[in-house]
Amino acid sequence: MSRHRQFVMLLMLLLLALVAAKSKISAVQEDIIDYKDFKKLLRTKNNVLALYVSSAKEAAAELKVFRETAEAIRGTGTMLYVDCSNQERKKLCKKLKVTPTPYTLRHYKDGDYHKDYDRQLSVNSMITFMRDPAGDLPWEEDPAGADVLHFSDAAAFSKHLRKDIRPMLVMFHVPWCGFCKRMKPDYSKAATELKAQGGYLLAAMNVERQENAPVRKLFNLTGFPTLIYFENGKMRMTYEGENTKDALVAFMLNPNVKPTPKPKEPDWSADTNSEIVHLTTQGFEPALKDEKSVLVMFYAPWCGHCKRMKPEYEKAALEMKHNNVPGMLAALDATKEPTIGEKYKVKGYPSIKYFSYGVYKFDVNVREASKIVEFMRDPKEPPPPPPPEKSWEEEDDSSEVHFLNDKTFSSTLKRKKHALVMFYAPWCGHCKHTKPEFTAAANALQDDPRVAFVAVDCTKHAALCAKYNVRGYPTLIYFSYLKTQLEYNGGRTSKDFIAYMNNPPSSKDHSEL
Repeated sequence: MSRHRQFVMLLMLLLLALVAAKSKISAVQEDIIDYKDFKKLLRTKNNVLALYVSSAKEAAAELKVFRETAEAIRGTGTMLYVDCSNQERKKLCKKLKVTPTPYTLRHYKDGDYHKDYDRQLSVNSMITFMRDPAGDLPWEEDPAGADVLHFSDAAAFSKHLRKDIRPMLVMFHVPWCGFCKRMKPDYSKAATELKAQGGYLLAAMNVERQENAPVRKLFNLTGFPTLIYFENGKMRMTYEGENTKDALVAFMLNPNVKPTPKPKEPDWSADTNSEIVHLTTQGFEPALKDEKSVLVMFYAPWCGHCKRMKPEYEKAALEMKHNNVPGMLAALDATKEPTIGEKYKVKGYPSIKYFSYGVYKFDVNVREASKIVEFMRDPKEPPPPPPPEKSWEEEDDSSEVHFLNDKTFSSTLKRKKHALVMFYAPWCGHCKHTKPEFTAAANALQDDPRVAFVAVDCTKHAALCAKYNVRGYPTLIYFSYLKTQLEYNGGRTSKDFIAYMNNPPSSKDHSEL
C-alpha cells in the first residue's frame, strides 16, 4: 500500500473518530458564544433548558445529570450548556445577568425566559420537567406525598409485586385529571397514617407516561383515578369507596367490609339557582323556536371536560344577564335524552352547538366564560377547520420506508442485516424535519435487500416504543437481524443516513443499548 493511500486512510479514520466523538455530545448544545447566537437559538427552539456553570470542574455532578437528561429527551427539547469561566462566554453570562455558584438552571419557553428550574436535580425529574415545563410539580417530588410509594415504570411495579406481599392500594393517575389532583392530599395523608401503623402501603403510578402504557393496557384503565387493591402481590379488587383519608384508611385496615358508596353527584338540572336553561326531548323545540340566539351544551354527567366547563358556562350566563347580552345558554344531558343527541350527531362531550329560531347553525369551540360571552355578543360561524394532515404512511405511496407495528416489527427486522428505525410522533416538529431526509435515504438505498429504513408511530404503537425505551422524538435505533441494537446519534440529513448505512457500526465498536 502506497504512503499516499495510507495517509488518506489515516485521515479518514481521524475524521470518523471526530464525527463519532461529536455525535456523543451532540445532545447538548455547547456552541453558543454571544448574545446574538443565544437569541437565535430561542427563536428556533421553543423548549430550552440552559445550564450555566462557574466552571466545569465545580459543577461536574450537575453537568453529568444534564448530559444524561439531554440524551433521554432528544427530540423533545434543547439542552444548552454555557461555561461562564470560558473567556468567550463571559460576556454572554454577564449580558444575561447569570452568576452561577456553582451552577444556575434556567428554562426558556417559546422564545422567552420562562422560569428557573425548581425541581430535583435528577435525570428523571429533568425528563419530566422537559416533557411538560408548565406542568405541576410531580407528585413524587412533593414533600406532602413522601409516604406514597411512587412507581416510575412497569418494571419497578412488577418487581415490587414479586417481592413485597404487604396489602397495597395503588392509585393509577394522569396529570390532567382534576379528580386525581383533588384526591392527592387525602391519599398522601392516608399513606402517612397507615405507614405509622405498619404493614400497609399506599402507592401511585402516573400512567400518562409512555413507558407505563403496558400497565394502562393490562388493567384496562380508562377512567382516573382508578384505585386497585393488591394482596400477596396479586390484584384482588378495585376500590369503590369515597376518596377521603378516613375512608381509605378504613378500607386498608379491613378491605372485606363493603365501603360506603361515593355520594351521588347532584343533578345539574336540579339546581334552581342556575341561569342555564336545561332542556329535555319534549321541551327542546318549544324552548328554542322563538329564540334568535341559543348556545346548547350537550353533556354527560360523568364527563370530566363537561364538569370543568360547567362553572364557566354558569359564569357566562350570569355575566350575560348582568350586562344585557342577548341570547340564551342551554344544556342537555345527552345520556338521558339520546334521541336529541343522535339527531344532532353528538359524538363527544361536551359538544357546543349554536341555534337560531330552533334551527341548528354550526358547532362552536368555546369553553371559557369570557370566550362564551364574547361569542354571544357577536355570533359568527368559525372558519372551517383545516383538512386533517395525512399520515406519513399516506403521504407518499412511492416511499421505500417500511411502516411497522407490534405484529410486523420483529418478523421484518429479523430478516434485515441493516435496519435503521425512526420512532416518531406525528405532532413532533423535529420528526417532520427529519421525515423527508429519512425517506430520501430509504429511496436511495432501495436496491439493497439487506437494508431497511423503518418508521414506527409511537402514538399508535406505544407498547412497542416503550419496549425500546423511547423517551423522545425522533429516536433512531440501528438493528442488525434484531439482535444488535445501537442508538443512532449522527446527523439527520439523507447524506448522513446513507453514509451510516453504507458503513454501519458493529457491536464491537459501540456499546449496545
